[in-house]
Amino acid sequence: MNVTSSVNWTRPAVGIVRVERALARELAALLGPDRFRLCVWRDGRFVQWLEEAGTSDAREVDAAVDLLLPRVASFDIARPFVLRALRKFAVSSGTAPSHDAIHLKIPASGGESLEPERGDVVISAGLDWDYEYSQRFHEMARERGLRIVSCCYDLIPVLFPQYCVGEVAKRFTEYFIGLCWGSEAVLCISQQTQRDFSQLCRKLGAPDRVTAVIPLGDNVPMAGGETSDAVKAVCKQPFILFVSTIERRKNHEVLYRAYHRLARQGRAADLPQLVFVGMPGWGTGDLLKDIELDPLTRGKITQLHHVTDSELNELYQRAAFCVYPSLYEGWGLPVGEALAMGKAVISSSEGSLPEVGGPLVRYVDAWDVAGWAEAIWQWVSDPEQVRSAERAVRRQYVSRTWAKTAEAVVALIDSLPARPELQTLRPVPGYDMSTHAGVHAGARIEATGTAGLLLFGPHWPLRAGSYRARVHGRRVRPGSETLRLEIASDAGTTRHHQWTQAVTASDVAGELAQAVFRIERDVDDIELRIVVEDGSWLCIDTVEFTPEIDAAPAGTTPGRAATPGPRPQALSAR
Repeated sequence: MNVTSSVNWTRPAVGIVRVERALARELAALLGPDRFRLCVWRDGRFVQWLEEAGTSDAREVDAAVDLLLPRVASFDIARPFVLRALRKFAVSSGTAPSHDAIHLKIPASGGESLEPERGDVVISAGLDWDYEYSQRFHEMARERGLRIVSCCYDLIPVLFPQYCVGEVAKRFTEYFIGLCWGSEAVLCISQQTQRDFSQLCRKLGAPDRVTAVIPLGDNVPMAGGETSDAVKAVCKQPFILFVSTIERRKNHEVLYRAYHRLARQGRAADLPQLVFVGMPGWGTGDLLKDIELDPLTRGKITQLHHVTDSELNELYQRAAFCVYPSLYEGWGLPVGEALAMGKAVISSSEGSLPEVGGPLVRYVDAWDVAGWAEAIWQWVSDPEQVRSAERAVRRQYVSRTWAKTAEAVVALIDSLPARPELQTLRPVPGYDMSTHAGVHAGARIEATGTAGLLLFGPHWPLRAGSYRARVHGRRVRPGSETLRLEIASDAGTTRHHQWTQAVTASDVAGELAQAVFRIERDVDDIELRIVVEDGSWLCIDTVEFTPEIDAAPAGTTPGRAATPGPRPQALSAR
């Protein structure tokens, strides 16, 4: 499983990072070390992630980073790198604990890191659009034989681009296209997301991939850690809780407007604190300034940043009730978490939120300021309504566990074919193959009249089986010649088939050569080599390897590999 997002994340975990970490933990417990390993993206490849367990307390390391790089925007890029280095190399000094120093042990050289091998399934469920590896999923699947299982959380940047900054909508459309082509299967976190993803694939003409719905676990981490002064202050008085990054789509604005409306009606003194738990995001600067300056709601709306898991648990427990007015959700994890804690919830009904809450949640239209004000005031002024809702939640709600989420992921992977179907390869000669005796002309390779290797490549992986190789092209000038062809692999040391084919003056355009060949095992670098004679004026337009009925061609023995030999300079007739 790819955990690059979690490894690089240095702030309190947001939704997707929490999902990645919880899923990795449960998959490790379910599958064990022989079947499951973690990997990260390093220097253009996935390598096994082996977190070095130093004896320094994690809080000491975090404090050291704060000393070096304060938590300000200008250091946001540098902080993750410094934190990773300190976490990796922090060790015990062998003396009494020190609060003013961290001891580091820098190794002279690193050990060899394992990489995913051909046929391995790589689960990627993080912030993949922020990393270049997602653009290479198709390449890794095609050329390295990795089986990518990715995750689609939602299509909000495509469906609602107005809630995203800059060119995000365009970038996400390209990301989803890459996801369709590069993934063997796609995990969807709700039925709504699955429907949205399938509709987008059809709209874009992308491949129809296997999908599975994996509802997210909603068990909140246990309490018990230290509690900050800010959280303690909030918990001393009644409050309503909204857990979410502060961004436009989450619709904090409708809650502010509802509170403003209630305050104008003279009810401010009876309103509990409205607590926003989450970091500020894009497009909310004006809203946060309105909240800061509004004299009617001043002191009634509180923001908490950098809340730990244990603090979040305590906030859920002590909240009067929870609200979630989002304009659209792929799942809505905080609604599930609140219900799992036995809390009453008022939510919008957008996207997948009804899948999470079912009939146990009170739903209000996301845009209805008056409706939100009325719902909040009814529960504030009549606590029995809240207690009644809580009793129903505790009696009927069945909490979803991350263990069940992991089981759904494993069920999908186990349902995939053990060996993918034999694939058709269609390399483009001018782009995917090389030449010594020709020139690249766009998508084609054209001979220059000299003898030698006109075409060789594409050096792509190919599964064991029988195939028909076809070469299409034309003669630029009239004439006749004999082509010498070979199918090879293992850097040319293993020959699977070789033959000669005459091209006459009548073969002006069309199929120039074809042959059936068989490979007895998966190979990493299938190679077609075409040698031409002096005076050749061929133009190669297309090359294709198509699966055949799995029978060995004449002259080969099923079940035995071709005999390795030296890389040929000229190919003899078979």
